[in-house]
Amino acid sequence: MPDEKSFWTTVPGIITGIAAIVTAITGLIVALNGAGLFSKSAVANKANTETKQEAKKDADSLTEKKEEPQKPVEKLKPVFSMTGVKIEDHEYSILGSSLEAITPESNSLTIKIKYKNNSNYSPATFWNEGFRLAIDGSLTAPSGDLSELVQRHAELVGTVTFEVPNNAKDLVFHILDVGKDIAVPIKLTPE
Repeated sequence: MPDEKSFWTTVPGIITGIAAIVTAITGLIVALNGAGLFSKSAVANKANTETKQEAKKDADSLTEKKEEPQKPVEKLKPVFSMTGVKIEDHEYSILGSSLEAITPESNSLTIKIKYKNNSNYSPATFWNEGFRLAIDGSLTAPSGDLSELVQRHAELVGTVTFEVPNNAKDLVFHILDVGKDIAVPIKLTPE
């Protein structure tokens, strides 16, 4: 056995050695990444870049706002033609309302209502399904989550909310109960 070559000097030995080195380096990188060595700097760089981008957006929006003259926003108050409605054993009283801008194109109309169930026999539902708003002739459902059961000879106060476009001309509040539809016109007046 005088001419025996070492395993590491043969082609399979060299390939095995290179594979062992690559595996060791990959394991080291995975371990360092798991320890947070790489991810902390990446997260910090990403956060720094995002902060700079947000600052640029804010500066750009301020520049745009300065260039456009601001129109004064006219505050409107909803005024109901009547504030009390009685349908058989059920009474509705409109206690108040507000109209607030939610987007440049639309407002939120919130109506506070007291409901009284004068029935001698059964509880009644006080819920969104009992109300609609006609906006320029089209009925819309409330967007709130009013859903209560009112016991007989009891009352409850709740709110219903509708989204109203800025360009709405004609608003009519509808109370739906016992197969009847009571329409209450709303006039929007400047505050």
